[in-house]
Amino acid sequence: MQPRTALYALSLLFTAAACDSNDDPPEEPTIAELAACDESDMQYVPFMGPAFDDNGELVAPLPLPHIVASTVGWHTPENRDALQGETQPPTMDIFTHEGLLGAGFAWSDKCGSARTISLWRDDASRRKFVYGTVHSAAIMKGLKYTRGWETTNWSETTSDKPPTWDDVRTRLEAVRK
Repeated sequence: MQPRTALYALSLLFTAAACDSNDDPPEEPTIAELAACDESDMQYVPFMGPAFDDNGELVAPLPLPHIVASTVGWHTPENRDALQGETQPPTMDIFTHEGLLGAGFAWSDKCGSARTISLWRDDASRRKFVYGTVHSAAIMKGLKYTRGWETTNWSETTSDKPPTWDDVRTRLEAVRK
């Protein structure tokens, strides 16, 4: 699967807006409340990158240790198009970075959420992407279009396979507490 496919898949996140039947502005939810949404409609883009084949399968075990980073954000329905514009550049840029092992993407229309998992050879490579011009600009401009956002990363020393989406949800929940 090519990075362009990931871009298309992530753009689908923003095609369905959450609706509120009340005319009054809704109370802002907490991150815990946003994270509790049932993402049973979650759609996935398989892992892509140097460590994965065209079907999203590992070509060899991941090196130990490696870095896992995960993010989840919840868009505001009225700003989904603006946020989509901000997420496109880093979604493509990530695949140009030395040290990337792979990245996977997922989204839930029902919850208005988008998730990422990225795998890195080392933390210096992850940091170069995160603090790089493209990603930094997207964060600075895009956060105002979200209802909430959270992220975590860790050094994986025991598993040579990528984490599952449930694994990263558990990690994010632990950080949140």
